Amino acid sequence: MAKKVLTPEQQEIKAMKKAKKSQNWTKFWAIVLALALTLCIAFAGQSQGKKNVPETTPAAGEQGSGSGSGSNDNPGYSSGDSYVDPGSSDSSSDGTDTPNDPADPATPGADSSDDKSDAPAADNTPKSEAEVAALINKVTGEAVAQKVGYDWKRDCSVKDIDVGRLTSGLNKLIPTISKNPDDNLNTVVGGFLGNGSKSETVPKGKTLDTMEKTKDDGSKETVYHGSSYTLKATQLKAEDIKNLKISGNTYSFDIPDCSNPARNGNTGLSRFTNDIVVREEVESELAGFTDQVTVPALTANYKNIKASVTIKDGKLVELKYSFYADAQLDVKMLITVKGTGNLTTSATYSNFKY
Repeated sequence: MAKKVLTPEQQEIKAMKKAKKSQNWTKFWAIVLALALTLCIAFAGQSQGKKNVPETTPAAGEQGSGSGSGSNDNPGYSSGDSYVDPGSSDSSSDGTDTPNDPADPATPGADSSDDKSDAPAADNTPKSEAEVAALINKVTGEAVAQKVGYDWKRDCSVKDIDVGRLTSGLNKLIPTISKNPDDNLNTVVGGFLGNGSKSETVPKGKTLDTMEKTKDDGSKETVYHGSSYTLKATQLKAEDIKNLKISGNTYSFDIPDCSNPARNGNTGLSRFTNDIVVREEVESELAGFTDQVTVPALTANYKNIKASVTIKDGKLVELKYSFYADAQLDVKMLITVKGTGNLTTSATYSNFKY
């Protein structure tokens, strides 16, 4: 009996079902999105998604500095943050002109090196943005080098995914493909961006990128996008730290708004974390499942970036961050469709084991 020949659409649906059973569900959505775009492309017109930046409350619980409203003019650093001394970023221990140096003798002729019995204990707590940046870089670098263990938790909410005139049709079509009435563009794209709550305990000697988890069937799998979420040896500069607040061992600050952070640390955010979206990586991942879709352009704007780092006895105790991001993505298949959307993200690294 002759074998039934499947149409290209039937072959792709069959591949989707197989992928859904055997692959991470978030990767399965790459095929879903590609097929959905293919089926709806006839209804596409040249359209631009429109999005207004919603007012958000950062997960860190601090009031934003108002930098989001001015980020379109200067998506990098705010011109209003003039209190940072640009020259302080080169060295935090020069000592040639340190007005807060507690080691300066209180009276002429005092010899602090010979007689410490009456001198107050030196306060070595970093005070300036440059000193705090240097301390955070030091302790995160040491933690990464030692491959310390830690608990990781990340919460992400992906919203308002819009691809112009295709949006309504796709949102109706996607549930019929996935057989889940709750699925839509937000869940499709959210799969790539880590939508939802995720947590892992990383054992000492491993990272989120190298650790393996045991699936229900006994096989092993790595953490999806683990390289983006694993603890980073920060490379902060003084100008990356705004509105610094010091409370005991905890340093809380804002990181300037930015656009299109890259893996080369071109922004304060990407010098602090790798939890960013990069066009080349999105396109590469799609290419692994379908050659029908390319990503010619991606513009991602990050705002309301909050960070908090707790350090005790020279070791990292806790590191937290949160941000809001909106993006415009060009998706090309026969014609280019512009998609827009936004997300809010917060993450915590704690319970470090040295």
